[in-house]
Amino acid sequence: MTDNGDALDSMAVPRLRLSPAVLVAIALGGALGTVARFLLDTSFSDSARQFPTTTLLINLSGSLAIGLLVPLVDNFPTRAPLVRPFLIVGILGGWTTYSTLAVDAVVLAKDGHAAAGLLSLAATLAGGLALVVVGHALGRWALDRRAPDRRTQDGRTVER
Repeated sequence: MTDNGDALDSMAVPRLRLSPAVLVAIALGGALGTVARFLLDTSFSDSARQFPTTTLLINLSGSLAIGLLVPLVDNFPTRAPLVRPFLIVGILGGWTTYSTLAVDAVVLAKDGHAAAGLLSLAATLAGGLALVVVGHALGRWALDRRAPDRRTQDGRTVER
């Protein structure tokens, strides 16, 4: 033990090394995504007592969007460093919702609709994974169409 403090001090939160601009981009994107989800959820309230269709559609659309945007955003020029934190971490992080998915499943189970709760969980997981893959393929396809000069003579794409 040193004189710099007790053992708990050495386990403090690590420095994130995030600039204030990145934090603001994440916060603004998160606020927009969360408000959009809230508005959609309250406009089409389907009550988790039956089947959480709105939550499912929100999470599936977020999965498709993140799959599509990751390859596109990763190819943005370095002069746009706030695009990824704003769109992916902020907006899509606020748009998608694991907590509501979990609450909906628990409410369904408590109300005697455990099968519907399990179906919601399975559809979100399987559908979300599948849509991330589809979105990623679409994003890569869009990049390849935009940059045909990245192809070799035999048609293969050259990675950066």
